[in-house]
Parts: sequence; structure tokens; C-alpha cells
Amino acid sequence: MPAPVLHRRCVEVLAFFAICPDHPSTMRESSYFKSIPRQLPWVLGSGVVMAVTGPFGSYFAAGLGIRLLYFITTGVLIWLEVLACAALLATVGLTERWPIVSRMALAGLLASVPGTLQIIILYSWLVRPIPFAAALEIFPQTAFLTVIISVLVGLFIEQRLHAAADTERARVASVPEAGAQGGAVPDFFRRVPPALGRDLLALEMEDHYLRIHTALGSDLILLRLRDALAELGPSRGRQVHRSWWVAEGAAASVERNAGRNVLVLRNGLRVPVSKSFREQVKEAGWLE
Repeated sequence: MPAPVLHRRCVEVLAFFAICPDHPSTMRESSYFKSIPRQLPWVLGSGVVMAVTGPFGSYFAAGLGIRLLYFITTGVLIWLEVLACAALLATVGLTERWPIVSRMALAGLLASVPGTLQIIILYSWLVRPIPFAAALEIFPQTAFLTVIISVLVGLFIEQRLHAAADTERARVASVPEAGAQGGAVPDFFRRVPPALGRDLLALEMEDHYLRIHTALGSDLILLRLRDALAELGPSRGRQVHRSWWVAEGAAASVERNAGRNVLVLRNGLRVPVSKSFREQVKEAGWLE
């Protein structure tokens, strides 16, 4: 993919995150962007350290003020592009089964393409002109540093997710088992925040998380969809898409959108039915 096209794609992704905060893949929901407040001080601190030390000959080429502006700006931009590329790869799902180091290394490699262009533009504006032909010489250094930073960011996020998972397991373990009077309640409902009630409508897979949709609202928990389905059992609903499960009685109607079936739930939520699950859903009588 040409560098300008990839650069424009990353910029569009960042703009989408800023404009659409309620979309499932946006900043508020993605584990990559939820970590921004914790990572930002480290990114700014790294920019300050680099400005003070003046690597790559910048110590003698520019004053401290210019170096601060240059390194902090490039650092923040490349960091955001790493997060955007990582979130984009997670949305596409092609690297879902890759180890975190491999996934983030690829995100860093992709982010280093627009990062190289930004370095040339900023350095030319603040210090001295650099021809775009120098991109081939600058890119390997940028890619090396960006991949290292990207992997460190990924490991930081993974550590936070493991900590959140430990907290969730402790919370679930502390909830008492359901009594025998009203019949056994599936283990899954011990994970549902009390404010959402028990009128379960659907489950939606989002990156490392699972979004629970009920008649009272929705919320995220740290759980895989397949683990949730194992806890719920086959009688409470069915999977209609790789990323969606719908409860029995939750679908109010069916729509056709661009040749695809869409279930409209009681709360107005629209759930796509994929080709691989269409026959099973049709046999259950959910499709006309």
C-alpha cells in the first residue's frame, strides 16, 4: 500500500475515534484506547528525555525549545498511530490468534510508515529541510524504534487486562451460588452487573471484551464469547454471527439489509446474521 494511502487511512481511523465515541470500536470501548490516560505521561516523559539528550544529531541542530516541540509531537503522533493500527487489526480480526508481541510488532511496522513522513515534515519545518527521498534511509530507524515502542505498549495493555481478569475472577468467586428455590441460575449471570437486571437480550464480542445487552442497557466484561456460551448453555439462545449471540425471545423482527438478514431485538438493537449461522437460525424459526 502506498505511504500516502496508508497515512490517510490511519488519519481517518483517528478521526473516526474522535468523532464517533459511541461506536463499539471507538476510543471509549477499545482496550487500546482505554489505556491512553495511563500511557500518556510516559509518552510525554519520553519526549522530554529525548529532547534533553538530543539524539540523532538534534542536540547541535536545534535549541531545547525546538527539540521539545519536535520530539513530543512526533512521539504523541506515532504513539496514537500505533494504537490506531492495533485497534484496526483487532477489528479486522486477521491477527486475533497471534501472540501479543507479533500483533503489536505489525502495528508498529504499519505505524512507522506515516511516522516516517511526519518526521520528515516536522524536521523540515522546525529545523532544516529534508527531501522526501530520504524516507528510505529514515524508515528503518523509525520502524525499529516504533516496533519496540509498540511491543512495550502491547505488553503494558496485556498486563492491565490480566489484572482486570484477576479482579473479575475474584469478584465472581465472591458472589454466592444461587439457591435451589428458584431454580439454578447459570454461572454467567453472576458476571452481569446488577444494574443491568436479568433480561438478557444479546452478547457481542468486542476485542478482548464481551458486551452484555439487556433490556436495561449494556456493559462490558472481560470474558470470551465462547466461555460465556458454555456457561449459558444451548437452551437460552443461539449464536447468529461470529461476534454475536441472541437470547431466546429477544428478536422482535427481521430485516434485510444489502442482502443480509438482520435481527431487530426488543430494545431496537440490530444484530447481523452471518451466512455460516443462517441455516441454524432459520431452522430455529427466527428467519422468515
